[in-house]
Amino acid sequence: MSDRQRFEGRSVIVTGAGSGIGEAAALAFAAEGGRVTIAELDAAKGEAVCKAIVDKGGIARFARTDVTDEASVKAMVEAACAAHGPVRHAFNNVGAAKPGSLETLSLEDWNWTVQISLTTTFLAMKHEIPVMKANGGGTIVNTASMSGRIYTQSAPPSYSAAKAGVIHLSQYASCAYAPDNIRVNSVLPGLTATPQIAGMFTPEQQAEVAAEHQVIHRSVQPWEIAATVLFLSSDDAAMITGRGIEVSGGGAHPG
Repeated sequence: MSDRQRFEGRSVIVTGAGSGIGEAAALAFAAEGGRVTIAELDAAKGEAVCKAIVDKGGIARFARTDVTDEASVKAMVEAACAAHGPVRHAFNNVGAAKPGSLETLSLEDWNWTVQISLTTTFLAMKHEIPVMKANGGGTIVNTASMSGRIYTQSAPPSYSAAKAGVIHLSQYASCAYAPDNIRVNSVLPGLTATPQIAGMFTPEQQAEVAAEHQVIHRSVQPWEIAATVLFLSSDDAAMITGRGIEVSGGGAHPG
């Protein structure tokens, strides 16, 4: 358990919590006293993260969730409230892409990527925000991407467009719900050493991409994203809302 307990007794949702950034954030929230709902489609992965938290003395429950299905998202939020109290913090962390250029990408693959990488954020916030409004406020952090802000050859146009949408949707929500004491921010990871990235790039290729787009020439670690998510979710960041925070090793547009 952490010496800091910024989320003691608070109900927390983490979507896509079965691996990578989501797993790191779920473990970190629980270590600081959060009562975490692990929202994940893959039951084996979600239950494993839940067990890891409980084995360390934390509080967590697994909710098998298809974040592309509104009924599933709604049920997950309701279950989180029933188990841990009204949701106070949410980290919406889902995204994936099918490869292809503007010329070769099929409409089916475009729609799939936008649904996974943007629509899921909309659905999560749609059901998290009413709970927060009714219970004095809360915080939301959404996972965007540096590819939503700059051009990178490694990201297809569908993913770049979807994650740009996440950045703006987060800013929109921050303005719309500030009167309800709800803060909304996004994190923009650079190339991050997740299982998904490991399946796409060798370590050598990751180093090449990092060297091309970042001033710190290595992949970002999931725990480094999680640390930023926890800061933005905590009372330490009480005056930060509507921001897209880059955690990218100094990522910038090449040239």
